[in-house]
Amino acid sequence: MNGVCMMNYKSRIPFLVFSFFFSLSVSMQASTNIDPTNKYAWAENIGWVNFAATNSGVTVYFNGTSGYLSGYAWSENIGWIKLGNNTGGPYTNSSSMDWGVNEDVTGKLSGYAWGENTGWIKFDPAYSRVTNDMTTGQFGGYAWGENIGWIGLKGTVTPYKVRTWTFDQHPLGTPDWWLSLYNIAETNDADNDHILAWQEYVADTDPTNPASFFHIVVISNLPSIKVYFPSSSRRYYTLQRCNNLPSGTWTNVAAQIDIQGTGGLDSLQDSTTASQQFYRVEVKVLP
Repeated sequence: MNGVCMMNYKSRIPFLVFSFFFSLSVSMQASTNIDPTNKYAWAENIGWVNFAATNSGVTVYFNGTSGYLSGYAWSENIGWIKLGNNTGGPYTNSSSMDWGVNEDVTGKLSGYAWGENTGWIKFDPAYSRVTNDMTTGQFGGYAWGENIGWIGLKGTVTPYKVRTWTFDQHPLGTPDWWLSLYNIAETNDADNDHILAWQEYVADTDPTNPASFFHIVVISNLPSIKVYFPSSSRRYYTLQRCNNLPSGTWTNVAAQIDIQGTGGLDSLQDSTTASQQFYRVEVKVLP
């Protein structure tokens, strides 16, 4: 495993060591991030709808908590379908100046697309909705237009599907959406803090801000020992200890394993009494 260590001195516990490890385990976004081999939706009344057309295409944006679609899909029979207005999302869908298709943190789509020849197309109609599998990037479900009927994003009888590579992982485990968000590659150190982009993703820190990094803030030596650190509510933390740094074995502290962060200053604790202990904190994307 890769790690970064920081050491500082405390009385009674000579050296307290902090380390973060990555259990997880760019493409630069062009006019579309739809998979060119899986780009077609189907509607009985208008035929195929291409989400990665030659001269344009649909792009899925995501920032970890919310997302939206933009760009154009193409149908030979009805022309262009626009997935959002020019202001960018997320969209409020409250006026003719602010409309488009949004995606929430669970992959559910909502809102409206528009076509000059089709009118409004709703992505969360009453009896269905479009979804996006945030592991595979594959869309499913149905959108509805009053003038054209249902548009299916995935077919079973006649196999077809629309898929985005937004959620594909790069070789070191970093998803494409995160690298695109910061416009960096996995092994970049954009803020020169000696922590690579893929490591910042696992720690859920900002790879463009040298002041944003995973670290121990303070340690209390009073029983029980508490290790304080800034956390993310989207990450999980484990406290580990070792009594001999050069040759000892790191072990998890009981009941301090895979604890979800609160998004503030968190602490993990150890009630073990010993003349010397070293500590480190492990951060994971998933428990």
